[in-house]
Amino acid sequence: MNFFSTKSYLKISVIVVLVFVPSVVYGYDGKENTTAVTLGWLAIGCGVTANITLVGFKMIRKKLPMKVIAGSGTMQNLAPVYTPILNFHIMLNSVGFFEGISHGFFLIRGLDYISLSLVIAMTVSMASGIMLKYTSDKNLKFFNRLIHGQVILAVLLVTLVILHVVTKWPHGIAN
Repeated sequence: MNFFSTKSYLKISVIVVLVFVPSVVYGYDGKENTTAVTLGWLAIGCGVTANITLVGFKMIRKKLPMKVIAGSGTMQNLAPVYTPILNFHIMLNSVGFFEGISHGFFLIRGLDYISLSLVIAMTVSMASGIMLKYTSDKNLKFFNRLIHGQVILAVLLVTLVILHVVTKWPHGIAN
């Protein structure tokens, strides 16, 4: 494995760009432009994009073979695409997680039960995803697949994000 290949330089440069994007972009919190608010919105955007991409691909992969004549090789055509989509999901969710944590550190004074619950749910989801990716023990992989793949955890995360935005929005959603 060559650590300094063209592909590794490309990956490293993409990660560096994604890390420094929040520092040059500003968000509006109703009073002034702040980096902290931008980090929160970037975290939400990264999470939505990463998860919709993976879930959409999995739905297409399940539904497409039902509509195509058996033996046409559709599953073989989609198999090579899964790894890049999974890597995209991991990378974007990792960036979104660290943006969300940074957002929380900047705005630690406004910590409430919803925000704390959101941090805990994000950390459990991230930790189980990392363990799912990098462990080789069958039992541990099965346990992490159960945790990471729970629909209830995904619904909880979405609900907590919505509640966090609604309760922290400066003048309410209508304004």
